[in-house]
Amino acid sequence: MAHEVKQPIAAAVTDANTCMRWLTRDCPDLLEARAAAMRVVKDATRASEIISRIRLLFNKGTSERELVNVNEVIGEMIVLMRSEAIRYNIAVRKEPAADLPQVMGDRVQLQQVLMNLMVNAIDAMKDVDGARELVIRSQRAENEQLLVTVSDIVVGLPPQQEHQIFDAFFTTMTHRSGMGLRISRSIVESHGGRLWAAANSPRGANFYFTLPGNAQVPQ
Repeated sequence: MAHEVKQPIAAAVTDANTCMRWLTRDCPDLLEARAAAMRVVKDATRASEIISRIRLLFNKGTSERELVNVNEVIGEMIVLMRSEAIRYNIAVRKEPAADLPQVMGDRVQLQQVLMNLMVNAIDAMKDVDGARELVIRSQRAENEQLLVTVSDIVVGLPPQQEHQIFDAFFTTMTHRSGMGLRISRSIVESHGGRLWAAANSPRGANFYFTLPGNAQVPQ
């Protein structure tokens, strides 16, 4: 949980420093400073919401469901992770399908799933030589389902570990807890969907998850 909350807190610190720079200029730009301060509030609120949603998940509480535009969630998470991708020279590309139906879900939890998948992909690629690219796609699937794919084109999955990576505390990264994918799968399944992984041809890894596109809350 500390790892996940770190992202919006880091964004809030960056925005606060930006706000200070706008205010301490010879001619302070109050409009830019105000915009940066508003982002601080948004980032801090998001950190609090992440804690609340994860607590509900572990306590098996009732999440807050609403109609969610999945393409908007993808866009939000790309913005949130942009600085991390730039830091490691990773190109991020989105391929959203037009006219996707909305889903009934917990927006913060779905953001959490995308964040986990994107962070994993960035971690896997950041020390690899050559071109690095992260691609997030959305599309319609069978039976009124939405399909979201998060792909990297560099590293790929550990051999014979496509299923193990979703086990609690299993991780190939020494600085990770091994809970991110397990939590993500629990969130997707609680929304009536499925999360799985497969190799990306000719190299890399694909993580897929589906969500019901008929705006129905799973019982």
